[in-house]
Amino acid sequence: MFSELHDFLESDMNANSLKESITCHLRSLLDKFNQYFLTENVEPFDWVRQPFTNCSSNNLPSELEDALIELSSDRTLQASFASKTLDEFWLSVVQEYPGLSKAAMDILTPFGSTYLCEKTFSSLAYIKNKYRCRLNSMEENLRVAVSSIDPRIDLLCSRKQAHPSH
Repeated sequence: MFSELHDFLESDMNANSLKESITCHLRSLLDKFNQYFLTENVEPFDWVRQPFTNCSSNNLPSELEDALIELSSDRTLQASFASKTLDEFWLSVVQEYPGLSKAAMDILTPFGSTYLCEKTFSSLAYIKNKYRCRLNSMEENLRVAVSSIDPRIDLLCSRKQAHPSH
């Protein structure tokens, strides 16, 4: 199945050192996963998933605790909570409860800051391929690739003259 791996293992490479290297790498990956994905008690974050139930151990500062009590007594928000996803709900209350909404979104989106980086790296890998290996004007190409604004191609083309006269 893995002919290249089989050939590699049969070469002069010491298989035990390779196994140790792979084991060390996998352990470091496990450590990183444990940093991002808590396996500890998640009960203090129940208020994010169930804001309308009484949570005694939510570890919130007093002003956020007061805001949570006020939010949990609002029947209108409780009705909207049933029809929205968690992130949609917490984003919808940002005007009324900004601190509480921010705290909830920080818990729900721990990787928010890496999205644009990942998207840019993927775009760079796509743009800079073996057929186009120069890095000239890469910044402009990446800016267009990761932008959320759709380009108005018709407007851009209408402003250019196809064959300029001399």
